[in-house]
Amino acid sequence: MAMLLLKLLPIYVLVALGFIAGRWLGVKSQEIGRVLLFVLGPAVIFKGFLGADLGSALLLLPVGIFLLAAAVALATLVLARRRWTDGRERILAFSAATGNTGYFGIPACLALIGPQALPVVVMIIFGVVMYEISVGYYIVMRARVSVGGALRRVAAYPGLHAVWLGLLVNGLGLPLPPAVTDTVAMLTGAYSPLGMMIVGIGLAGVRPNRAQGIDRAFLGAVFAAKFVLWPGLAALFIWLDRSVLGWFDATAHQVIAVESLVPLAAITVVHATLQEIHPERVSLAVGASTLAALLYLPLMMG
Repeated sequence: MAMLLLKLLPIYVLVALGFIAGRWLGVKSQEIGRVLLFVLGPAVIFKGFLGADLGSALLLLPVGIFLLAAAVALATLVLARRRWTDGRERILAFSAATGNTGYFGIPACLALIGPQALPVVVMIIFGVVMYEISVGYYIVMRARVSVGGALRRVAAYPGLHAVWLGLLVNGLGLPLPPAVTDTVAMLTGAYSPLGMMIVGIGLAGVRPNRAQGIDRAFLGAVFAAKFVLWPGLAALFIWLDRSVLGWFDATAHQVIAVESLVPLAAITVVHATLQEIHPERVSLAVGASTLAALLYLPLMMG
């Protein structure tokens, strides 16, 4: 527990700094959100697919994660529409199918499992990213535009093109100029700090005297998805793989278990901010799930 706390402490420091920037320095999250979504995010995606091991048997994992995430999102959207019609149903559907598998999941896996967990973590992140930039992005965009408009925005999204471009350069073994690799490295280095700071900026907009800032029904729904549904699905798959399939080893099973217990993805706040769908409530949900995961993850892994 102490080791995990030390590994994750920088995450909470960044959230606190974002809170200070939003509450007392007047920093707004919309501009930062656009930079994250359209500049830094695609750079992270490109770098990830550029370094992927395309010949690994672990490639089955991102495909399975993508299909499962898409199914969870669509099912959640159908159910959430029965209660909300103001965009929260779409944010809930998006967030229910993804999580902070990167800058929360990676340090958590390294702390609890060790460096041998990293290749499996990368494959899981690939599957999550593929969902976020395709089905997930479409679900969120439909809050404001038509089906055709949402599809056009998905097709134009830089993150989607970063996938095929990274795979192309990787597959052909094309050398990149140092200026390109250095630029990508700098952009990816800024992604995690800003991603966690935007959670704090969003939390700065939540005032204790504003009852509308705390949405218990929404909080309950996202917590059920993150801390009940996904751990249950992970446990079911691990049991099935141990008993019947035999695809993965014990390390992969441990990584799948840890990544099923991560909190909501910070990118959820970005989407809520840019689409103007209760960003304060979503920030509160992301922040609360991050705090809860710090206690829940070691408990469940134990």
